[in-house]
Amino acid sequence: MKGIKLGENEVVESKRVVNLPGGPVAICEREVHEFYRPETATSTRLVISDAIDRTRILISKAREEFSELNSIMRELVVR
Repeated sequence: MKGIKLGENEVVESKRVVNLPGGPVAICEREVHEFYRPETATSTRLVISDAIDRTRILISKAREEFSELNSIMRELVVR
């Protein structure tokens, strides 16, 4: 999988004054040009396996919390 990475920034600034009937108006413009370059290919297996592990942990925590919530709800129903 190839990605694109920011290589460098270039800032272009321009200032000018326009004379209008109500008086002069200063106009300041600023542009940021970003240059990107392709990255070299990297292994995606590690990223995918990490995502799967984190998802499993999230699911197990959610199941724990739901089971605790269910037990609390059962106690409230009995009362």
